[in-house]
Amino acid sequence: MYKLTQKFLVVSLLALTGCEFEANSGRLVGFIVDGQTGQRLNFFKENGAKGNLGDDGDSTSQVYAVIDGEFRRAKPCGRGDLNDKNAIEADGCFQIDNIPEGMTVPIFAQAPGYERFVGEYTYALLDLDQEHAQKVGNIRLFPKGFSVDYRLNVSFNNQPVPNAQIFCQYTPTTANTLQVSGNFLEPVTTGTTTVTATTNADGVASIPGSSLVNGATYRCEAVMAQSMDGLTLSGQGNFTAGVSQAEQRMAMGTTGSTDTLLYAVRSNADDTTRLLGADGKLVVTFNRPIEILAGTADCQEATAAINFPDADGVTGAIYPTPAGSRTNGVSESVTTEVSSDGLTLTLGFKAERSFDPDDRGTYVSFTGIIVRPRGITSSNEIRAIGGVGLCPTVAGYTVGAVSNLRTGGGTQSATIQLF
Repeated sequence: MYKLTQKFLVVSLLALTGCEFEANSGRLVGFIVDGQTGQRLNFFKENGAKGNLGDDGDSTSQVYAVIDGEFRRAKPCGRGDLNDKNAIEADGCFQIDNIPEGMTVPIFAQAPGYERFVGEYTYALLDLDQEHAQKVGNIRLFPKGFSVDYRLNVSFNNQPVPNAQIFCQYTPTTANTLQVSGNFLEPVTTGTTTVTATTNADGVASIPGSSLVNGATYRCEAVMAQSMDGLTLSGQGNFTAGVSQAEQRMAMGTTGSTDTLLYAVRSNADDTTRLLGADGKLVVTFNRPIEILAGTADCQEATAAINFPDADGVTGAIYPTPAGSRTNGVSESVTTEVSSDGLTLTLGFKAERSFDPDDRGTYVSFTGIIVRPRGITSSNEIRAIGGVGLCPTVAGYTVGAVSNLRTGGGTQSATIQLF
């Protein structure tokens, strides 16, 4: 903490004296490996009996990063004590120099016969005495057409659970140690970020490898559309596509604090540090298909709060809900979209003026989002996100809040942060 404070103090003093502060930079080193076999792939020229020693700018096999808007090609690791006689094997070792601290850089790798790797790496802030620090980030390339189909075996008290819904969501991480030794960079998904499946009579759900991004980590959650013997069941598990074993087991347990009828499995607001940008939306995934309660569009409202506006005096705004507009059958400030399978609800806002990224601490909150299980007419199963608000359609009914499984059964957040 002292070094970090010292660094910012130095930066501030340099700024006050008119001096230009040059941030430290670091180096990323790692190996390229075949994701199927774990064998190192040599991207550089050989020198005698040793590979990976000479640079080859014309090769079709390359690792490169985008730094300050420019492509920078990785070079072979330094020779050091490596020679033609010793047993050091440097195949696949690459290095990318001069990565500015605190910067997130896209990283790419390509080779004939392999899927292209697309990832990102964020170099952490460095102490003053850590110039040219070195980090390790290996890259895994998978042969074209390679995939692993996964079977998720779901059980409760060691008994298979049929008709359980499985939600597997791509979850990028910054540090991940897998079966092949070393820390591997996570690929950025270029496909569907969430895949779903339902267990059969034997409690098995199948996920085709073609729907997954090889090398990406997926967080899976198993839930029941209905309660079992009055209990809410849920289970979690992780696997890495193309790397983890094809057979995965997920044990379900009871979650006493979650609504047994209708609840959120997760949402993009569960991570309270996540910034969603000027067009951010609240996306909620439910344990069973839902619908917006008819006649409640007038009840839906979105409001904005800007805690730290910049000095230009121009701030974004959401269309207001004027008096007399609560009977026109449409929300003036909210957009709602339910997915075709009824499992995902996406809430957006109608911006009268666009929000400014320089206005830090910009939040949008939703109220009066009232849902119920699809095809159900019972008033006992009505739920709300952000409270009921002014909604005559449900006057006289007891409307519970939507609970969120991922947050341990707490109330589903109705607020998103844009900037």
